[in-house]
Amino acid sequence: MTATRSGVGPLDLRLRVTHRFRPVEMVAPGFVEFDTDRPEDGALVRTGVGMRAPFGAVEVTPAGTATVRAGWATVDGEAILAEYDAVRRMVAVKQGDTTLAEAPVPDAAVPARFAATLTGRKVTAVVLDAEGAWVPLATALVESPDLRRPEVLARYEHAYGGAVTHVRAGYFGQVGLRDPHLITHADGRPYLREGGYLFTVGNAGMGFAQEAHWSVWALDPDDPERMAQVAKLFFAHDGIVTGDNAGQIVWDDERERFVILVCGGDLPTPGVHVRHATTTADITRGVHVIANERLPGPVHLSSWEPAIARIDGRWHIAYADVVQLDPELAFHPVLVTAREGGDYHEGLTVRAADTAVRRTEGCVLQRFDTGWHLLATDDEDRRYRVYDLDLHEIGALDAPYLEGGPHPQVFPLAGDGRDFLMLTFANVQFHEKVLGYGTEGDVVVLRGRA
Repeated sequence: MTATRSGVGPLDLRLRVTHRFRPVEMVAPGFVEFDTDRPEDGALVRTGVGMRAPFGAVEVTPAGTATVRAGWATVDGEAILAEYDAVRRMVAVKQGDTTLAEAPVPDAAVPARFAATLTGRKVTAVVLDAEGAWVPLATALVESPDLRRPEVLARYEHAYGGAVTHVRAGYFGQVGLRDPHLITHADGRPYLREGGYLFTVGNAGMGFAQEAHWSVWALDPDDPERMAQVAKLFFAHDGIVTGDNAGQIVWDDERERFVILVCGGDLPTPGVHVRHATTTADITRGVHVIANERLPGPVHLSSWEPAIARIDGRWHIAYADVVQLDPELAFHPVLVTAREGGDYHEGLTVRAADTAVRRTEGCVLQRFDTGWHLLATDDEDRRYRVYDLDLHEIGALDAPYLEGGPHPQVFPLAGDGRDFLMLTFANVQFHEKVLGYGTEGDVVVLRGRA
């Protein structure tokens, strides 16, 4: 499945929105580790099932008016739980006997189901209201023990308690999706599986970037709302496992390996940087924990949202380079190249940078019939900039600019090379009053024919 040559370039496109939706799940479909409609009785029941990364959820269906519990517990009695007290109409996040957070349950949110979520070190009590919508009510940071440490997390099992009629537990899903990036071969061709396109996507968690994690989704351009999550990717570094996100994966045909660029680290400090790894494992399926390290590229203060391709036999990497933190954040796109004949991370030097812009990110390296281009989103001027590989701006995509900084992930569909799809997101938050900023976004699909 490849597009034929059509002579079309990025400035020939007219892209318009065809779909907008937001998949919200506590336990991710396809990543359920425990499921029973015959739960055991008990104040707290351990399931015998845990997680490889601190991103999980336990859902219970309450029965009657007793207190129900969902969360994680150890064999020696330690517990981190969300509780729903139907008599008092309160939810709480508890660590042992200590209440970390609590909140009343509004009349409109009397739960058909109740859930505890763990995203990084954040535990949240969530109810499914009468309208079928998940509503977070109380959330708290578990500072100690650090559940990001594998030796700590390995002690905890999914757990539940109280009068419940159904229990489901597994890896956390998402409250929004953002930063989509097409998985490609190193030369820019889509990496197809059974005719479907694969994307990496940031799964928004219950808070800021450190509560998000990375995943792989399969998309049928003719039915985008049925896009399905097929892999979850977590990253090990500095003794912890995190959900680094917003990057790209390419299949390196020459060495038969996946090359992974992602941004993250020990958030919120010491900051975000591009990190890298390689693997021969099939990371387009299942759950993976991958060791990564900081990319040794030229950076000022911080860096994020990388893209990578091998162009004319030489590795090129683009990312947003942060040049100022105070009094106002400022960043611009940079394109670096590896040394000739070297691997993607060897001898990286700056080929070009657009230092005239101050809020341009979301880099995408895309090959068109007219050649390679760097696409980037400018949330100050509200347009999708189109560059050549010397980062001279040649124009902007003809596409509606959405809320926030939507990424210009555009690619040609199979056929005559004139049909294009753009998968991006809108910066719409999920229950910001409870969770704070960082839970964007709505999935947005655009189509166009040149």
